[in-house]
Amino acid sequence: MLNRFLSGRAKLLSAFAALMLLIAPTAAQAAKWFVDNTLGDVKAEDKKTPATPKPVQLIFEFQRNGEPNPRATKEVKPWIIESLKGTGAFSEVAEVPVAGGAVLSITFNNIVPQKELDKAKKDAFGAGLGFGLFGGVVATDRYDVTFEYLPGEGASSIKTLVQHALHMKYGKKDVEIPGTQVKNVTEAVKTVVRQATDHGVNNLVSDPAFPQ
Repeated sequence: MLNRFLSGRAKLLSAFAALMLLIAPTAAQAAKWFVDNTLGDVKAEDKKTPATPKPVQLIFEFQRNGEPNPRATKEVKPWIIESLKGTGAFSEVAEVPVAGGAVLSITFNNIVPQKELDKAKKDAFGAGLGFGLFGGVVATDRYDVTFEYLPGEGASSIKTLVQHALHMKYGKKDVEIPGTQVKNVTEAVKTVVRQATDHGVNNLVSDPAFPQ
C-alpha cells in the first residue's frame, strides 16, 4: 500500500513509512507535514561568506540510527549539493578531489527512538480504524547533521553539529505542531536538508579557522 502512495524520494522517511503501512493509501495522502520551527532559515544579518570561496570535495552519507542508508544517501545527495552551492561558501562542490585538497564531510543521521516508533505505530492503528475521526497520529523524525571541514592537507578540521526535526500529523488529533506546514513529504525533507545545510555551513564559515 505504501508503495502506491510514496514516491521514491519519500521512501527515505523510514520511520514514518513504518507507521504509514498501517493506514490506507487514501488516508495516508491526507497526512500533513511540518518542518520544525526551532532551526528555521539563516537570518540575512547572520549569514557569513568567505571573501574568496574555494572549491571543496563533498563526502556525504545518510544514516538511520547511525547505520548507513545507501538508498537515502543517493536520493538526498543532490539536494545537499544544491544547498551547498546556494550558500556561496564554495566556488565549486565536487565529489572528487579538488585543487587545494579541501574536503567537507556531512553525515545526516535520522534518529528514531524505538519507543517513539512503537507509540506511532500504535497510534496509527487506532487512527486507521476510525479513518482519523476519533483521534490521530503525530510523529516526529529527528535529525543530527554533522559537518566536518578539512581546509587542506596538514590542516586541522572544523566541526559542527546541527539538529533538526520533521513532524507528521494524520487524523483529527487536536494538537499544535511546532512547525511550518509544507505541501508534501518531499518538500518537507528538502526544506529540512536546506535549512540544516545552511546552518552547518554558516557555522563553519564563522569559525576563525575557516579560510577566508
